[in-house]
Amino acid sequence: MNTFKSFSWLLLLNVVAVTGCSHSPCQNQATVPNKDFSYSFSHAPFVSPRIIQDLSPWVSDCGDQVVAINLLESQDSNRYFGDALVRNIDGQNPFVYTQPVTIDNGETNHTEFGYQFVGVTSSGVLILVTSDWEGGTGVFRNLLLVTLEYDKSIRCDWDKGVVHSSGKRFLIKRVGEIALGDRWDGELKVNGNSIVVGKDNGWFVTSGAKGASWLADDRKDRVLKINLDH
Repeated sequence: MNTFKSFSWLLLLNVVAVTGCSHSPCQNQATVPNKDFSYSFSHAPFVSPRIIQDLSPWVSDCGDQVVAINLLESQDSNRYFGDALVRNIDGQNPFVYTQPVTIDNGETNHTEFGYQFVGVTSSGVLILVTSDWEGGTGVFRNLLLVTLEYDKSIRCDWDKGVVHSSGKRFLIKRVGEIALGDRWDGELKVNGNSIVVGKDNGWFVTSGAKGASWLADDRKDRVLKINLDH
């Protein structure tokens, strides 16, 4: 299983505040979101996994569709209503997930999507590992890179004929996603501005089955340096 360091929301903020905005992913970075947004990725109350799911493309898609969501107005909205389910795992941050049930042509379908908080890089990029199960045998795991930042909404003044900025928004913004593969299982941690990705010990490795991602055959620890300036 993955070994994650436990980061409190306050620690995450301190790291972001100390590193400042010298790197591009940290521009307009929110440094005190705890005053406006009391939810966390690592402890209750949790950021809704449905919000994180909307930042992740469908398994059948690739590329970027939804790239930013306003956390301030989304967390308690009707669109993302519902308590987050939590699976506690020794030595790791909790796995926070949702298990939607749909009925299609009289058939009941169960799915599951969730995330775990891995850490935050020295340049202010938050790293989550996501797990997406669509009801079949595949459980697709990815690294989701996001940032937090403030911007403003708009207000229309019909009497004056002016549209101007009004109100503060606190955004979670998708930087990108890195595929780990079907039923990948290994060590993950953040070290400075790098992500340490341990060798895959998942189902395809232990069973000897074919058809896994290249990481299952790679059998090496990898280090990914986050460099978004180029």
